[in-house]
Parts: sequence; C-alpha cells; structure tokens
Amino acid sequence: MPGINRRLAIIPLVLLLAGPAGAATLEQLYERPKITEIKISPTGEYLALRVFGDGKHSILFLDRASHEALGSLQYHGESEVGTFFWANPERVVSHVYELGEGQKAPVNYGELIAGNYDGSNAEAIFGYRAGERRTASIIKKKEVEYAWGSVIDPLPEDKDNILISSQSMSSSSGRPPAAVLLDVYSGRSGKRMHSAKYAGGAFLTDKAGQVRLVSGVDDGLRLHVEALPSGAEEWIELDATKFGSSFDPVAISDDGLSAYILSNADGDKRGLHKISLDGTESKRIYANEAVDITDVKLTPDGRSVYAMRIDKDFPSYLVMSSTHEEATVFKQLLQLFPGKAVTITSDSDDGRFWIVNTSSDVDPGTYYLLDREENSMRPLFRTLPDIDAEDLSPVEAIAFESFDGLNVSGYFTPARNSKADIAPMVVLVHGGPRLRDYWQYDPDVQALATRGFSVLQVNYRGSSGFGSGFLRAGNLHWGDHIQQDIIAATRWAIAEGKAEDGKVCIMGTSFGAYSALQSSILEPGLFACAVGNAGIYDLELMYKEGDIEDYYGGVAYLESAIGRDAEQLRKFSPVYNVAEIENPVFIAHGRADDRAPYEHAQRLMKALDDHDKDYETFIRSGEAHGFYDIENQVEYMEEALKFLEKHLQ
Repeated sequence: MPGINRRLAIIPLVLLLAGPAGAATLEQLYERPKITEIKISPTGEYLALRVFGDGKHSILFLDRASHEALGSLQYHGESEVGTFFWANPERVVSHVYELGEGQKAPVNYGELIAGNYDGSNAEAIFGYRAGERRTASIIKKKEVEYAWGSVIDPLPEDKDNILISSQSMSSSSGRPPAAVLLDVYSGRSGKRMHSAKYAGGAFLTDKAGQVRLVSGVDDGLRLHVEALPSGAEEWIELDATKFGSSFDPVAISDDGLSAYILSNADGDKRGLHKISLDGTESKRIYANEAVDITDVKLTPDGRSVYAMRIDKDFPSYLVMSSTHEEATVFKQLLQLFPGKAVTITSDSDDGRFWIVNTSSDVDPGTYYLLDREENSMRPLFRTLPDIDAEDLSPVEAIAFESFDGLNVSGYFTPARNSKADIAPMVVLVHGGPRLRDYWQYDPDVQALATRGFSVLQVNYRGSSGFGSGFLRAGNLHWGDHIQQDIIAATRWAIAEGKAEDGKVCIMGTSFGAYSALQSSILEPGLFACAVGNAGIYDLELMYKEGDIEDYYGGVAYLESAIGRDAEQLRKFSPVYNVAEIENPVFIAHGRADDRAPYEHAQRLMKALDDHDKDYETFIRSGEAHGFYDIENQVEYMEEALKFLEKHLQ
C-alpha cells in the first residue's frame, strides 16, 4: 500500500551536482534514469518527481525554492508508481504498475493511488486493491473496482474529483468503458458521465469538463464515433467512414462546437483536422506531404492544442496561432533550444513557472525550470548525468530508393574509435512492424557505435509515421518486401562507402529479431551474422500462442498483417527455412514472454539443431518481451558484442 520514504530525498540533489565521468560504460548507457518525470504544482510551490531507487519508482516531493524534501509517495511490495499528475495544489494522482508473478517488468493494471505533497493521506483510490485499506467504522469501506482506470480529465476546476475511464476487467480488454467521476481523497466513484458503446473508448471533454466525444472500435476493428453537439440532449453517431483509416481524438475546440482529431480523412498522411460535433463540417488544419504528424502538444489540462510535432528526419514543430500562453512560451523555447526535441511537462496556474524537458540523439534528456517573472532558465538535472554527449556518436538521417523504387528513410550512426578505415556495420531493425525509428537517444545504438560498429536503422515499409499507404504496404509482406527494404538499405550503405561488403551483421528485437533471421534467409551471403532477441520465428504459432490473438481485435490484426495462407506463412517463417541460413545466429529470449512466447525460440533452436547450424543463446527467466532488468540488458549486450566482434573481425 502507499507509504512514505524520506531517504529518497537525496537522489535529486546528487543529480543536480553530478557531471560526466568519462566514456560511458554499458552500465551507464543502460542505466534506468533516476528521475523519469517532473511536474510543478498548480501554485508553483512544489515539485513532484518520479524517481527510481531500491529497484522501483516512487514520487518524491520537493520545495521548489529550496529543494527541501517534503515527502514521498510509493507503493509497498512488488508494485510501484507510474505516470502522474497534480489533481489540485496539494495532491497528486498516479497510476500503479504491478510486478507480475515470476516477471521482472511491471505492468499497468489500471490502478490509481493518490497522496499529498507532504507524504500524508496516501490512498489507493481506484482498482481491485482500493478496498483493502481498513477505515474508521463510521466511514463506509470503499468497494473494490475490478476494472482498469485511466485518466480522461484532471478537472482543474474541481479540487476533489477527476474524470476517469473505467473499463471492467476481461481477458480480451473488450468491454466498453465508462467516463466516471472519482474522488481523489476518498476514492469513491461518483456520477457516471457517459458510457461508451465499444471497446477502446477514447473520451474528449470540453472546457467545462463535460464529455462531448467518444470513439471506439468493434471486434472487426471498425471505428465508431459519438458526439454531443452544443445544446443537444441526445448523442449522435457520426459517419466514421469520413475519417479515413487513422483516427485519434485530440481535444474539443475552445468554443465547444468542434473537435480536433488526427486523421488521414482527405489524404494518405495523418494530419490535424477540425470536425463539427454535429457532423456537418470537416476542415483540414495541417497535413505534411511526407510524414504523419507525430503528435500534438496539449496545454497541461489536456484540453487545448498549441503545437504539432513532425518527424520527417529530425524533430520539427508547427506552433498554432492561438491565444494560449503555451504557444508563446513554446516558440521561445524552440529558439532557445534549436535542434532539440522540446516538451513542456507542466506549468503553474499563474503562468510564472514552467518545467521543460529537452533531448537529442546524444542527450537522453535534461530538465529545466523556466521562471518567466525573472526571465531565467535554470537546469534542474540531466536524466543520465554520467553520460557525456561528446563521448556519443551523432545520428544522421538517410534516404534511399528500395528494390521497387519506393523511397525509404532511416538513420545512420557512424562508429567511434574504429580501427578500420570502414567500420563494420550492424543493421539494427526496429520492432513492430507498425512502429518506427526516431532521431533520439537509443542505448542500443550508442552501445554499438561507441564500441566500433556503425549502425544502420531502416524505416521499412510497414513502419508507422509515413502514411497509410506506406503502412499497408507491409501487410502480407513481412517475409519478402519488408526484408527487401532492409536488404536494399544494406546494399545502399555499402555502395555509399558507409559499410564494407562482408563486414555487416543484422540485429533486432521482436519483429526486428524476425527480420534478422528472415533477411539472412533471403540473402544468405549478405550478413556475416544475425542477432535476434524476443523474436517471432513461426508465423502460424501467432494464431495459437501469445497474447495478440487474445486481445480484442487481435485476430483481425493478425489476419490483416500476416494473413491465413498456410503456405505463405510457412514460407515467411524462419523455423521452416533455416536450411538457407549460412551465417551464425545469436538467439536471446525471456522465458516469460507473452507477446512472442519462448516456444518461438525453442522451435528455432530445434530447427537449427536439425540442420546442424551454428548458433549461441542467451535465455533468461522472469523476462517478458525484451529484457527489463538492467543487469540482463547489460549482459545481453556484452554477449552480443562478443558475438559481433567474433564474426566481423
């Protein structure tokens, strides 16, 4: 249950004074940040920091002016606090992450806790353990909520309540959620504001905290959108076919008549649109020709848009022309930190104090306190203070033409301290596949680059962020066209003199591990070795084992992504084609992996044994999809580096 630990107070003061300590070790590169989030209280008096110590996260409260420790909020046992926000000037609400039995990585089960800045009145306020606390006999014991909770609106105008999405627990997460008031002191649920009709419901509130739009998907992944027009008493269902294949609700307009959404309604790329809540009008605000909008910047109350982020190669921003003070401040910050990714995490109600985070490819993150009254910007701490940017390798954006003429982009990070004229190269493939690589600090990239390997990252077709057509191009082509993009990128790097033929290995986690094996099968002589971590190696097994097919809409996703054709699934599965592999293989996996169950690795190892293929393994108990434990991450990279060095000498 929640509690206080004043010993954590020493952490931020140490970080404020700490500085780089020479070339970064693997332990430093993979170190879990001591502070992962910081937000200022509405009055500007206090700082709340999510800190890591004794193997788990807690929230530490400091006096803004003196940095004196005031208290902390934590969960005893195997649970820890997650993301948080200030519910009012004295109280913080946080998600709870729970460590599952036999697992090292904590999981969010939708529980919420709250506590005051001085560490007092700490309570579990929502979730299946919220009723455990024994209260005085004159106070009714809270009822246990077997539901997942997520915050919709902090309701800054209401000091006692927040608005949450409550979804009854089910094995598939397929039950529709409801928007419910929750008392941040007593944990009692109040009025149900609106109930969604479909799972995955996303609620938007207006300036008064009233729910005005809700979206969800049915079990066939078809979108449904409901809205409450201004002055109306009845909800209406909007024509969701007008919103394209991508739909993310963002905010209700300040006048309460419209909603901002991210959608590809009138084109291939996801842009910002404004739709009337009565369904009569739709207007595109902005869409980029090359990429989707990465995200939008919202005011701290989550109700208004003031900027958009675009990632064609490096982060860039478009600031909305609005009366919001955040837009003015953000413009100034972009001028002050050119070439950086910039985020405002919070500000005081009077607009004087602002917490700002900046980061880059060689800066994991730095937090600042902006005082607009004194016109000062004071650094608070660096996320990983032992890492010196001068010791890391800058990341370059690249673009090339793939095998069929499709334009594909990615990133290249040159090796540092390489003994060769052309450094050996590792093709590091991202997971997903519906994800993408960004220009940012990546410990895997820097671990490789600072130890003499150049790194190539490819945003192959099927990656997100480059439009719906580019995304769909990966469907049913996991085993051929996606891999041919990766192969084309490798050949491009060799032709450009960035790599040497015969001195390239391929490496990845999850889908990246699948690609490491599948690309080695398609081009047996191109890669000197392959490293796969938490990989999927038998596509047919995805319909039988793992958590994807158990999720609401999971089967529909698999059918669109890999299809049902048994012959093609086997053709695209490494376990059935290891005879074509000529390079040594390194297999890493966690025995507790639910996304890509350990059986994938077992089947691959058996197939390699049956064909007398050379391979090494790194298997760990308690680890799920990818290694969470820092010691395991470091040991995995140490062993992978030895493997790479052995085959790229």
